[in-house]
Amino acid sequence: MKISTNENLRRSLTNKYWRSTRKVLVKVRQPIVDMSEYVDADRLKNYTSMLLQTKVMNEHLLELWSKVGGKFAYDTEKMLKRSKSRIPEMETKDNKDQLSLWEGKMKHYAAERSLIKAKAILSTEQEAINKVIDDVIAKINEDGLGIPAGRKLMRDTLIGDDLSIIESWQAERIARTEVNGASNSGSFEAAQENKEGVKKEWLTSGLPGVRESHQKYESMGPQEMEYEYNIGLQFPGDENGDADEIINCRCTIVYDTGN
Repeated sequence: MKISTNENLRRSLTNKYWRSTRKVLVKVRQPIVDMSEYVDADRLKNYTSMLLQTKVMNEHLLELWSKVGGKFAYDTEKMLKRSKSRIPEMETKDNKDQLSLWEGKMKHYAAERSLIKAKAILSTEQEAINKVIDDVIAKINEDGLGIPAGRKLMRDTLIGDDLSIIESWQAERIARTEVNGASNSGSFEAAQENKEGVKKEWLTSGLPGVRESHQKYESMGPQEMEYEYNIGLQFPGDENGDADEIINCRCTIVYDTGN
């Protein structure tokens, strides 16, 4: 019997965290917007790195991994136990304590990496903001704007469409990568705790743009739980794998119980 994760739930959570990540990106840059009203444009870049709120992004990632990873771990554990018992009615009732336990485990699992990821995400955000600042400075100089007009233009641009479009794309990439990583990580952790008689299988999304390496992993079929598809990569979205294998990955993991 093959145990697969809920793809509809994964898509729904990706959309949910896409929206919430956009809000988080707006929140982390708000101090820069506020500062733009009091600091000349050519000095604003000196403050961007210290004003971006790393703590806010870190907390967002921890919440995502706790809820998404915990849910997929809980569901996988329940399905594996049901499959092994061969009793369809077993474990059909929700167990809130067990779900909370998995949420705690996945939050702890993510805590070792979330701050590093938050800093990397905000480094990309800083680059986007600094590019907007440079463009505004060029506009101020070109039009010969005075300090009040220059500061107003800076603030209006920082809350305008150009940066919002960039952040929307960035938020989508973050949400897809993190939800996929959290869901597969949680699922794999639960399978590891119930791995007797279980094999894993890589499954691509079937959508355009699937990496050639991931197509190869899918073609390999069921593998032992400890098998590494690449160095450190035991499942799609594995945080221990290379970033080139993880970012924007939509693959999932399936378990074969042999029943």
